[in-house]
Amino acid sequence: MLTYFPMPYPGEWWYSVLCRYFVRSGHQKQATVLHELYGSQVRTHGRLFPGGDIFCILERLPEEFLDLRKILLGHTLAPYYLRFYSPVKKSSVLNALLQGKSAGLTNIEVKTPGGKTGLKFCPKCFREDLGIYGEAYWHREHQIPLIPLCPKHGCRLILYEVLFSRLSEKFLPLCALTATDAEPSTCEWEKALSNILFSFLTLPFEAGPTSGYSNLELALQAKGFYNPTIQKSNSLNVSKVYEACDRLFGDAIAAQYFSTPSSAVLYRACHWKLTSPERYALLTALAGLTAEELFGPELDAKSPLLEKLLAYQKRGLTYRKEELAQLVGVSPHQLDTLSRKYGVSPFWKQCGASRSKNIRITLSPGEKDLIQQAAAISGNGQTAVFARTVLLQEARRIANQKEGSGDS
Repeated sequence: MLTYFPMPYPGEWWYSVLCRYFVRSGHQKQATVLHELYGSQVRTHGRLFPGGDIFCILERLPEEFLDLRKILLGHTLAPYYLRFYSPVKKSSVLNALLQGKSAGLTNIEVKTPGGKTGLKFCPKCFREDLGIYGEAYWHREHQIPLIPLCPKHGCRLILYEVLFSRLSEKFLPLCALTATDAEPSTCEWEKALSNILFSFLTLPFEAGPTSGYSNLELALQAKGFYNPTIQKSNSLNVSKVYEACDRLFGDAIAAQYFSTPSSAVLYRACHWKLTSPERYALLTALAGLTAEELFGPELDAKSPLLEKLLAYQKRGLTYRKEELAQLVGVSPHQLDTLSRKYGVSPFWKQCGASRSKNIRITLSPGEKDLIQQAAAISGNGQTAVFARTVLLQEARRIANQKEGSGDS
């Protein structure tokens, strides 16, 4: 039975609590402390995803001294790494951890975009914690490998390089390090990404993928990353998304997460079929969403192709099918697919085989230019269709006026 154990500080990573226990124990040898914590059992701690080590220690403490569920959800990265699992899988993994069993998660990314591993801290948090608690400690949110900035202070995190596999053999209390000056960041995407990752960690455990829709897909479409062709499998242009990620996040992140354009990966992300949170965070930042919006009510966003089609419908002009398809940016066959998908009645089929007569009009160069300019201003690039529409509208107006004057 352990006669003493430190209470975790707000947001403190569990490994940091063990490091503070080591400092207070007064022991010189770390092996002695490991034996106090785990007895004769061999346990692994200091990993990004927790195992049965926490259960083992809490069993050696007085009953109800610490709540295992609160420790797992409030002092480890478990909520972050489980965020995109199904509710059933989430509960299954959490229940295993509550019973002291290993969860068996293997897809944990431990390297930073620079290819390094280690513990991170914020110099401003370091000094604040020192002033409030008399000692600095490792914050759990700072240990997310992809996170570049402290979500609270917006400054760049400092990396202490160490292999996570070595942390079970040693204790590295943060108070043993020296904080350098904080380096601010002027990069907006880094701030957005850090906030998203922090929310993935701290949102209620139940928050996660939505049923029946994907705000990630809708927001990326609204940003202009939609696929110019109508496909059931993927509504996004894979090349445009990957190129934008490369430009926004830089070579290191692009090489790690978006090295080769993959329609399969993008489709899986937009249909909640990936489980690792890193790509979701990056794509959420690219889409301009917050984590709360990502998991929130369905966005009121229409397909950009549908928006184009409806805009031409509202103009009340008559279009040939091939002409309208070109204006919308699809093939004539895809125009039919688009109308069926969104329930838009085909308004371009009025023209065609029923028109077999023609009127030849001779114009001066200036008159032709004027009509072409008016057609361009109206949004109809087809000068002949525009001229016919205007001529028929004027003819109907004159005919209706004549009929009206005759009745009077």
